[in-house]
Amino acid sequence: MKLDYRKTFLLGFGFLGVSFMWLVYNSYVPVFLQAGNPAFDRTQGATTVGFGLRAAVAGFIMTLDNIAAFFIQSVVGLLSDKTRTRIGRRMPYILACVPVAVLTFALIPVAVNQIPAELSGQAGQLGGQLAFFMLAIGAFLLFMAAFRTPVITLMPDITPSPLRSKANGVINLMGGVGALLAIGCMWFVTRGEARSA
Repeated sequence: MKLDYRKTFLLGFGFLGVSFMWLVYNSYVPVFLQAGNPAFDRTQGATTVGFGLRAAVAGFIMTLDNIAAFFIQSVVGLLSDKTRTRIGRRMPYILACVPVAVLTFALIPVAVNQIPAELSGQAGQLGGQLAFFMLAIGAFLLFMAAFRTPVITLMPDITPSPLRSKANGVINLMGGVGALLAIGCMWFVTRGEARSA
């Protein structure tokens, strides 16, 4: 019995994407939420525009992914267990949720780019931009939580029991590659901002 590395690496791209998006999300969203707040800018030296929210409010918003995961992942897991389609139990959820998660992930910086520099940190005057931002991260969190369980449970579905630890190693390796790619992209963006400053 041999592990199907091609299939396992393909599945690993799901973990690569999850790791990439979570690392970028957790690195930038708190900055966007707090930039423009004098207390934040003084300690962090923020060079970007943002909504100027207090740290406690930003911290609560950053816990929404855990709240979403608590409720959504178990429900989607139960639904996918009972789903029977030509492409399997998990794939319909993955194919439906991944594109929407990627699209809403891309909308997060679009929302921030709508903030005029002179209004940075003035959340009271940024109602439309803040609403767009919150809708983008809310939809992102919803669809990330919805596809995470099917991605995780797909591995045991397609891998014989004796080979699951080896498959898990491959998938975790892909998750690590996703994290490294995210760090590299963030470094590249930060370096470009420093050169243009």
